Amino acid sequence: MKIGQVVREYGIPVNSLYFYIHNGLLVPPRKNHQYLFDERTIADLQWILELKELEFPLKTIHRLLSLRRISNLCTEADIQELKAIYRAQAETLREKEKKLAKARQILQDKLASLEARTASPGRTGVPLQMLPLLCCPHCGGELLLDHVSMSQKYVWQADLSCSCGYGAAIRDGILETGNVNTSPYDKPDTTRELYRDLPSRTLSLFERSYHWMEERIKKSGGTGHVWLETYVTAWFFLHNHLELLAPDDCLIVVDKFPETLRAYKKVIEEQGVPCPVLYIADASMQPPIRHHCIDRSMDFFGTNEHSFYHEDFYLDRMAPYFSRDCRLFGVYFFFRTGAAPKSMQRYLSMYPGASAHNFHWEWFRDHLQGQFRLRDSEDCGDSLDSGDNLGLGFHAAGEELHLGAYSAVMKGM
Repeated sequence: MKIGQVVREYGIPVNSLYFYIHNGLLVPPRKNHQYLFDERTIADLQWILELKELEFPLKTIHRLLSLRRISNLCTEADIQELKAIYRAQAETLREKEKKLAKARQILQDKLASLEARTASPGRTGVPLQMLPLLCCPHCGGELLLDHVSMSQKYVWQADLSCSCGYGAAIRDGILETGNVNTSPYDKPDTTRELYRDLPSRTLSLFERSYHWMEERIKKSGGTGHVWLETYVTAWFFLHNHLELLAPDDCLIVVDKFPETLRAYKKVIEEQGVPCPVLYIADASMQPPIRHHCIDRSMDFFGTNEHSFYHEDFYLDRMAPYFSRDCRLFGVYFFFRTGAAPKSMQRYLSMYPGASAHNFHWEWFRDHLQGQFRLRDSEDCGDSLDSGDNLGLGFHAAGEELHLGAYSAVMKGM
């Protein structure tokens, strides 16, 4: 038989046959530069397949083939060696069965634990203790609550109003301002499909940024902080790092999509809320929270996301809400200066009205240092080697998209 016939007859990849040939497991005769599988070679192949079914390693299979080629397994010495090899493999399989049985039991225990998880996580709403952080975004006045549904800890439903005419509402534990996203180029990703489709190298890149930020967050010290996380449409960060939050901390999560906030709220509730969390649906960049009340800011891709739809600088917009000793942590994606003309052209065509300065580290650094002081930064790596695009459809192949992590403080600290 020719090699193509063997592939069809035995269902073996042609690359495997060439591997066996090149490593001497199969030694078919050749005619006119073609391998011909005679009866002897076919017999060797059949034995290889049988031994592979018995999970023999290729090195041992080669040894067994050699024994048969030496004496056709007729001598007593070869028979004794064959028996010893079989016994050793039987013992190997017994040990493997024990390990597999243990692994199966562990998996069954893990499945039982997952099945036992409550299907109804603890429901949360607007925490009563965080109500003093709210105010009218127009005049700074106190917000009044009417038609309230609440518990001893949370407000579930309410209408909010200010004497100046401003109004908002709490619905299902989320404060909704009525300022909704109007861009046709963005939509909520409530099933987090973007996350699921990211290449493993990209997630490893993110993990390096996590370690970098976690180290600096822990060094910043203290508890009782008011954290702000915005643009969670771009990325959920703190839900996967709840250990960074102390019980006496507070977390404010702002996003332009109520649907995204409901999804974020659900994953935090399922893990157990470590501290009070206030969710605000607002697309105006003027959430109804008091100025200077935030002393910790998490910006995971938020500055980039803001620049998809705005010309101004995200952190400047949020600066009025930061306290004088606020500490900022985040990541910023950037191309090497002048090295991404195709990507930027695609980006601007996909997002009309976007900032042409987005994905430029020098632009980010210079604007940051207007009101803030950059304390530390790190280039965590790029996506070029793997050919992935960090989930950004406009990233052209061959153009280095880097992930930079940063920490900053308000000027004057």
